[in-house]
Amino acid sequence: MTRLDSLGLRQETLHAFGAFRGSNDGSSEAQLGRVVRVDRGEVDVLVEEGELRVMSGSQRAQAETAPVTGDWVVVAPDDEVGFYVALVLPRRTAMVRRDPAEQVSDQVLVANIDRVAVVHGLDQAANDARIERFLVLAIDSGAEPMIVLNKQDLGEVSDEYGWLETVAPVFTTSAEDGTGIDELRNAIGYGETLVFIGPSGVGKSTLVNAIFGEQVAETSEVRSRDRRGRHTTTTRELIELPSGGVVIDTPGIRAIGLWAADIALDEVFADIVALAPACRFRDCTHRQEPNCAVLEAVETGEIQAIRLARYQLLWQELAEQARDIELRKRAPSTSKRNKRRRK
Repeated sequence: MTRLDSLGLRQETLHAFGAFRGSNDGSSEAQLGRVVRVDRGEVDVLVEEGELRVMSGSQRAQAETAPVTGDWVVVAPDDEVGFYVALVLPRRTAMVRRDPAEQVSDQVLVANIDRVAVVHGLDQAANDARIERFLVLAIDSGAEPMIVLNKQDLGEVSDEYGWLETVAPVFTTSAEDGTGIDELRNAIGYGETLVFIGPSGVGKSTLVNAIFGEQVAETSEVRSRDRRGRHTTTTRELIELPSGGVVIDTPGIRAIGLWAADIALDEVFADIVALAPACRFRDCTHRQEPNCAVLEAVETGEIQAIRLARYQLLWQELAEQARDIELRKRAPSTSKRNKRRRK
């Protein structure tokens, strides 16, 4: 086994690298590596011999090809900059959200992940709406979702968390006393990648350190008045495990905008979706239609009205997004409009 194998190298990635080496643009000195972190146009890449600091090779205008943490890339030598990212290889999986800086655009957060652990701190009040959004983000990535209820030493797992087990495996942990850490560590197989996501202050970096067995990620205390963290982790970072495998630590995500996540949304709200075929109308919106099986379930208490409202809100968000994307496709580009003006 090589170092790249422990980082999660797959045959399809190796074949893609071989195809690049065999092309006219390929360099015999090109190397295959995995992105550890991206920082202001520079990228840290793990290759077989060690870690390289290289130039990104792309700007924000080509965001679809810009490397992100977890990417497999081809690194090539350059006389001026030393090394640069010549190619981002195809991604097996990717976590994508709506770009908070753009009106209608997506943003890839991490790539080539096998498991996504949605972390919630038990020292905070249950926030179903936030957990649901994170779960949609996780499932939409194509990776296996997990839920980590952290800081068990500071709170209890009450019945209000019971619904989580219907969506994904639930781990209860405490980095303080070691509860659940072995189980969490064992969930990461050789060559697999797990990414922790969640808001700041839930203990993602502390969990990374507990899994690793020593401090490899920066941590800080949360503010006692509101239990919020201070964004100690400022960039997404890939960390190798001694046993072979990878953990990606991420900063707290504040804006959880979904991006074309219809199927994942239905998985998180499977209890509502399962009732929909029994509705009188195929296009039932579950708002005021007669003989609506979902509304009947709300009346009997089988489905909580607030949960249905959250489902409808997320569906509306995705529907409006789809309309915005379609309008943008139909609209002439600025360059085309300028050309018309010059004629």
